[in-house]
Formats: sequence, structure tokens, C-alpha cells
Amino acid sequence: MGTYRDDSQCISNGENADASDSRQGDIVYRDKRLHMEYTLEEGQRRIRCKFDNFYQGKTFRCDITLVQPKMDTMVIATPWKEKKTAFYYNQKINCMPAKGKMEYDGKIYRFDPSTDFGTLDWGRGVWTYDNRWYWGSGNQMIDGKPFGFNIGYGFGDTTAASENMLFYDGKCHKLDDVTFHIPDGDYMKSWKFTSSDGRFEMNFEPVLDRAARTNALIIESDQHQVFGRMNGKAVLDDGTVIEVKDMMCFAEDVHNRY
Repeated sequence: MGTYRDDSQCISNGENADASDSRQGDIVYRDKRLHMEYTLEEGQRRIRCKFDNFYQGKTFRCDITLVQPKMDTMVIATPWKEKKTAFYYNQKINCMPAKGKMEYDGKIYRFDPSTDFGTLDWGRGVWTYDNRWYWGSGNQMIDGKPFGFNIGYGFGDTTAASENMLFYDGKCHKLDDVTFHIPDGDYMKSWKFTSSDGRFEMNFEPVLDRAARTNALIIESDQHQVFGRMNGKAVLDDGTVIEVKDMMCFAEDVHNRY
């Protein structure tokens, strides 16, 4: 008999951090057009950006704070079958209440922490040259409680464990395998998501395909990060059915060679 070990875990905020932990370290980037800061403050993460000539000669600015209450998060260590030294250590933090604003073209867009959320995707590792992955995430208030999901596969060997999880009222609920059903040749047509345990069954109506493609001989990237509205059902560990209605979220199909 083989041994099964699930390396995907829920962890709670408040544990001791070390230098390789997502709860430490600030990032600042600056060039002639762009100044961006990502800083950690007490119980929250702040994102500040000024991007000159962002689009059509106009400047983009934002100052957004993501609050991180005590809640479960997703952490996974993923290996590669074809390369024993390759790995990816990843943490996803859903349902982070967002407050602040962004400005573009004379308009100000404000974030309300009672209805608006952000997600942190933090990772480090050494991986292989050619990878294609599928990832999706979203957050929404449902019945007065924060609900979120994280789904994905394709990046590394996930036969022993996956990153598929639901989050509701600060607690995580583990899902089995999830499949992205993407229409051939057109990312803007309706998608479907199904799960092997029947606990994540969704329809997805795309609104925007943030597509980017780079091909420079040995370096190639083909990205489709699609934003849209999701409708369907999610089932918690205790059998409670969560009805998802018009959740604004994203799902992506990315192929990188670098």
C-alpha cells in the first residue's frame, strides 16, 4: 500500500514568523514611470502606487489597505515529478477586507471593507522551465459572512494534495479535484467549473480577458486572466450549501516557458 500525505494545510494567523514567511518584508519598486510600495503594518498590508502614462497618457494612482483578521489561509508545498529539486511553497490569503481608493482619468474608485476584498498570492520556489497552470479566486459577502474560494492545478505534481479550498466566516473547507471547462478558442464564452466531490459546481460569465503574450525565443508567456461573474453552489465540510450569485472573480489559464 502507498502512503498518502496531504501537504495542503489551513493555517491561522498569529503563529511565529521567520524570514521566509509572508508576514515579513516590504517591497518597493521605482523607475521613471512607476513607483510602487507593498508594506506590512500592524494586522494589515498597504499597497501604494503611482503609474505615469499608465494608459493613453493618463496616470493611475492607488492607496489600498488590506486588513488581515485572524482566519484560516491556504498553504501548500508542491513538488515536480520530473525534477526532484524543484518545488513551490505557496500561501493564499482570501477574504482580506479592502479599504482605500484608486484614481484614473479623473475618477475615484473607493473600496468599502464591508463589501470589498483582496487576496494575497505569496510564493517562493525553484520550478521547471515549461509550465501551464489554471488558477481561480474570488471573495464575496454571503449571508452576512465573508466567503471565498481558491482553486487551481497544473503547476507541479498535485496528485497528493491540491490547493482547492473554500473559506467561510474565517474557516477553511477542503475540496477535492476541480476542473476548468474553458471553451476552445474563445476565453470570452461561458465557462464551467466542476469538482470530483460535487462540492464546487459553477457557471462563469466572462467580462474581461486580460490577455498578454510574449515570445522571445527561449522565453515565452501566454496569459489569459479572465474576470467575470460566477453563479452556482459550494458545499462546506458539514454539508451546508452556499449559493453563489453574481460573484465578481477571476480565473486564469497561463503557459510560461522561462
